[in-house]
Amino acid sequence: MRVNANIWQLVIQHCIANKGLDSARGIWKLVQDSKFQGNAFVGTHLIRMFNMLGSVEDANDVFAKLTRPNVYTWNAVIAANARHGQGDLALKLYYRMLDIHGEPDDFVFVSALQACRAIGSLPEAKVVHHHITRTEYETELMVTTALLETYSTVGSLDDVRREFETSPKRDSITWSAAIAAYSQRGDPVEALRLYQQMVQANVKPNNIAFMGALKACASVGALDQGKIIHGHIKKCRLDTEPLIESNLIDMYAHCRSLIDAVEVYQKSLKREMVVWNSMIAGYAMCGNLHDAVKVFEENINKVSEMNADTYIGLQRACTKQVALEQGRSFQKTSDYWDQFDKPEVGAAIMEMYSKCGGEPGEISAVFDKLPKDKVRSWDALIRAHANQGDMQEALRVFEQMQADGVKPDAATFASVLNVCSMMSDVTHGRHIHEQVKSAGFESDSIVAKALIDMYSKFRNFTDARAVLEKLSSKQLALDAMMAGLAEYGHPADALQFYEELKVSGDELTNIVYVSALKSCSRMSSLEEGRKIHEDAKGRNVVNDPYVSSALIDMYSKCGSLDDAFKVFNSGKCSLATYNAMLRAYVQYGHFEETLKLFQNMQHDGLNPNEASVLAVLNALTTSGDLGDCKRLHAYVIERDLEASAALGRAFITRYANLAGIEEAQVHYETLPLRDVTTWNTWLAILADKDYRAALKGLEEMVKEVKPVPGTFSNLLNSCRDKDLVGESLEVLKLMNDVHNLKPNAEHYALFADTVERAGRLNDAEGLLKDLPVPANFDNWAAFLSDFKSHLSANSCFGHECASDFKWVSDVYANDELRMDAFKYYVLPKAVEAWKNPGSVVVESEPEMTLMRGTELTEKIEKHKVLFKDGRRVVRRSPTSDKAKEEALCGHCERLAISFGILNTGPGTTIRVSKNLRVCADCHTVTKLMSKIEKRDIIIRDSYRIHHFNKSGECSCNDFY
Repeated sequence: MRVNANIWQLVIQHCIANKGLDSARGIWKLVQDSKFQGNAFVGTHLIRMFNMLGSVEDANDVFAKLTRPNVYTWNAVIAANARHGQGDLALKLYYRMLDIHGEPDDFVFVSALQACRAIGSLPEAKVVHHHITRTEYETELMVTTALLETYSTVGSLDDVRREFETSPKRDSITWSAAIAAYSQRGDPVEALRLYQQMVQANVKPNNIAFMGALKACASVGALDQGKIIHGHIKKCRLDTEPLIESNLIDMYAHCRSLIDAVEVYQKSLKREMVVWNSMIAGYAMCGNLHDAVKVFEENINKVSEMNADTYIGLQRACTKQVALEQGRSFQKTSDYWDQFDKPEVGAAIMEMYSKCGGEPGEISAVFDKLPKDKVRSWDALIRAHANQGDMQEALRVFEQMQADGVKPDAATFASVLNVCSMMSDVTHGRHIHEQVKSAGFESDSIVAKALIDMYSKFRNFTDARAVLEKLSSKQLALDAMMAGLAEYGHPADALQFYEELKVSGDELTNIVYVSALKSCSRMSSLEEGRKIHEDAKGRNVVNDPYVSSALIDMYSKCGSLDDAFKVFNSGKCSLATYNAMLRAYVQYGHFEETLKLFQNMQHDGLNPNEASVLAVLNALTTSGDLGDCKRLHAYVIERDLEASAALGRAFITRYANLAGIEEAQVHYETLPLRDVTTWNTWLAILADKDYRAALKGLEEMVKEVKPVPGTFSNLLNSCRDKDLVGESLEVLKLMNDVHNLKPNAEHYALFADTVERAGRLNDAEGLLKDLPVPANFDNWAAFLSDFKSHLSANSCFGHECASDFKWVSDVYANDELRMDAFKYYVLPKAVEAWKNPGSVVVESEPEMTLMRGTELTEKIEKHKVLFKDGRRVVRRSPTSDKAKEEALCGHCERLAISFGILNTGPGTTIRVSKNLRVCADCHTVTKLMSKIEKRDIIIRDSYRIHHFNKSGECSCNDFY
């Protein structure tokens, strides 16, 4: 039989159907031995065959041997290279085709755009787009869709918007591409807006539109909107599609509705890999390692089907639970099943090691197995070093990556900008910004958000606004700008920006409302907060759990606990609102209500999380009850929450406060994770007791983790409290010379404070003037503590807290500047500074008894007589002598101490916890009381612990 080109086509199609690469290569050898070696028709089908079978090298070999390739052949080879990650070669072939063959067709343009996506190049995409505009294919739906996908992939939402809005034809595919673009590139609000427009235009959504909309709901936690979309999916009878089921599970997990996620999983008929991967990831997101592993084990017989997403989900579950050994075990499994060398799997493993206390060598070993030409491999290593607090190494890796010829993408730039932000490195941050401009990523919404976050952290809102103004798709950046103003000390500007957004017609997201309410909290602006509450009602966002919790926080911090409770009771209770109400009760010293609410949330079926436990722990610490603290710790262990690093730090701090450093050390040594932050907490506890003990702790720390700038702040704080000028210098030298960390403004301010306390005010003042950042209240307070007359206290006030005014009043009064003292005594009333009402708890053994009014009065009167007869002098006050005399015994901690003395045996230690700072008078009086009664008295205030011994001396050395 005579073999012609059509016969070869049939043979090739049969080979593709059987997926046999060896057979395909055999066919190619036969073709080479025939007269069809250079035939364009046969060659095109051979290239497509090798493309389908995953061998781009063979496809290129076929193309190289063709004598006269046609447009279909060019398209086939460009598509093969683009599909298999050879974007640079695909574009070279594209440009070569333009020179040789002339005008491409729409399929070639689509393949060229796919190549641009493969290399993530916006400039190349622009060039191809320019070529398209000169042809008849500009309005083709297939080309328009490819352009939308390409601009989305390379991070240009401005071009996505422009292309979509100017497109004369829009079908479900075009709509879906636009929705997916906004969803994937960090503008979920716009994605949901487009989805609603699509539905209103009677265009039936397809799978891609539904998945993009569900992803957008997941990003903003829009549970109600997600359920509506779920209803649309059911109407279209797509709810049994595995990819849809996967996205539904992901959406419900992100919205913290694990019950709904599990329901979708359990109803899944096919239960394909993508579905149980999403369920594993959902459990991981919610910190449920046990159930994530259970899903894995249920499907262990399908292990050959497992892919990168399976191992990523398992590693993230381990990361969330700080399960280092389990993570190591899963690493071995992923290595065995040839998933280990994939950048996304390697990134998850490196993240696990960096957050779970893995060895630096383990992270390096993972990176060594990853492809070094992939930007995601480098990006993962940068983030891993940042997670470990080693910012300098993260920047070094970024520089090494570029030196090795790997171009950063949007995610890389965002990671490095976050590193600069955490380092407070303005110079490096600006340098990275210039690189962002050169690479064409300034309009990328994720990069823009990172830039705005960084400049906000630097308090440079001029540059932050400049970044914002250059964007056409601004939603994510608007949220970042609003959050930055609220978070970094410009609440008035944040509220002004909020008003601008209302007028501009821009979408006000939940983040905007939360940030505006946070600004009201910072300014103690109750009336402004009420207005925003009304706005939120008008826009129907008041029932969002995060907005509701922000309202509760705002009302409680602005002095209206009743309004906070009304908000809590008015809507559907969630974990976020319960936690906000717990914090409010703790703030007001309502400890019994805090514990009762903690029990109620469990009765309502809500599992307390880390934030819930921290709130209750704060209440127990203030109450001074060590037994309750231990019972709460047992509850945490029982609920598998002990892996939380934040809770671990909180418990050792509380044990140190309530029972001493020895008790804290017992629990510290059993912590499952001792990361750099945990070590810093432990050093702070040691430093509060003894500088040398903290220095020894630093030696132990470097054996496990690398110190960060905050580590040395703890040591400098210890030096400051104990007037150790020489040791402060030692810390700065140790930081700079041994650990290669440059001291920043905070470190120099602490040193200046220490020098000033030693009486060298002029040296301290000179240091502060040379600082590259404005001196804050703490710097000025350092001067004022031994201030005589040569500095003005007027410049120190940006605070609304009445206790700051009272403290400066004490300083002036002690230095016989009584008119100035009186000014700062009455000033808080004039500016309406809010004063948190004082509350105090006293602990005695075995239990607290009722206060006996007459006996307590007698004890207080006895103390008054002793103070007067002994001619003991307290700090001068701007008030009258009569008022001063009443003040000596009227503050709550003095009443509590008297009560404790009355209800305990001689020599028993009195433990008192107060929600405010101990004032100068109280400190002096307590020294006298401890000496008179011959007892140890321990007061824990909002700033530190004061241990008054039987000799009348305080552990703070009168530095408070």
